[in-house]
Amino acid sequence: MSRQLFLLGGSAAFDATANEFVPASGGRDARIALLLQGGRDWEKYVPEYTRPWSARGVSRYDVIVPDAQGRLNLDDVVAKLESATGIFIGGGNTAIYRRVYVSDPVRAILRKRYARGIPLAGCSAGASIAPKTCAFHPGESDGESLVAEGLGLVSDLLVGVHFKSDDVLPNLLAAMAASRTRNAWGIEETACVVLENEKFARVLGRAAYEIVMTDFDKKLYHLLEHPIP
Repeated sequence: MSRQLFLLGGSAAFDATANEFVPASGGRDARIALLLQGGRDWEKYVPEYTRPWSARGVSRYDVIVPDAQGRLNLDDVVAKLESATGIFIGGGNTAIYRRVYVSDPVRAILRKRYARGIPLAGCSAGASIAPKTCAFHPGESDGESLVAEGLGLVSDLLVGVHFKSDDVLPNLLAAMAASRTRNAWGIEETACVVLENEKFARVLGRAAYEIVMTDFDKKLYHLLEHPIP
């Protein structure tokens, strides 16, 4: 069964991503689960996510968000994820998204739905937590660590978002060396990296940077821009 993972560097990639994510999720018949971090006035951010879907005919989406104490209604989460034809994890603070979603049973359900071919997208923090190892965005770690356990949808890969605007490369290289992870993607806010069956397929928008570390101790690496200019 084919699996699709959409890794967005920021909200500026919403429209370009929707061109593929919506059809993969069922087009007009899609029912998309939107996972957000919560917090004050979270409702005002929902239209930013749903507008590109609505423009392509999607009328059904279910928002999953923790309560004021950071807790999820697990019965509600399970029902929404089990009925979803597409799953979208939003952006915000990486550490908060990890605490809310990178634990069972939510993580197990996300893995199961993805393994069964439900397309899954993550924007910014949502993209960072998708791999087996999550690389924290600069200034967003749970403590001193550069990395922590992620959702486990893809292995041997780190994701760095808002790549050039936030000067993420030094932090990402340090995370690669610390976790002995050979491969990474640095993704601009206007780009989305598409993986099919955990293999690189293409970049939507512009631009993303494929990084391969060749020496962990010396932090030597190769970097290739996609699409190639």
